[in-house]
Amino acid sequence: MSLIRRNPPEKEQVTLITLREAAELLRLDESTIRKGRAGTDVLTLVRQGRGKRQPIFLIREEVEAHIASMVEHARRLKERPKELVFGR
Repeated sequence: MSLIRRNPPEKEQVTLITLREAAELLRLDESTIRKGRAGTDVLTLVRQGRGKRQPIFLIREEVEAHIASMVEHARRLKERPKELVFGR
C-alpha cells in the first residue's frame, strides 16, 4: 500500500460578487435579477445565511459571460439583412 497522495484535480476558481455589483454591471435593478427576469434566469444566485435578509451573491464569470452573450446576440441582429417592405 502506497502512502503517496495524489493531488486532487484543481477546482474551477469562482469569484462571487454582490447582487448590487451584478446589477450595476448588467445595468438592471437588483429586484429584476433576484426575480430572474430580463434573461437573468440563467445566472446562479448564491445565498449565504438564512432568513429574510440573507445576502445574495452571483458568480462574476457567469455575469461577464451573460453580458458577452447579449453583445454577441445584438451583433448578430445587426448583421442580419433587412427585409424589404413592398407596398409602402
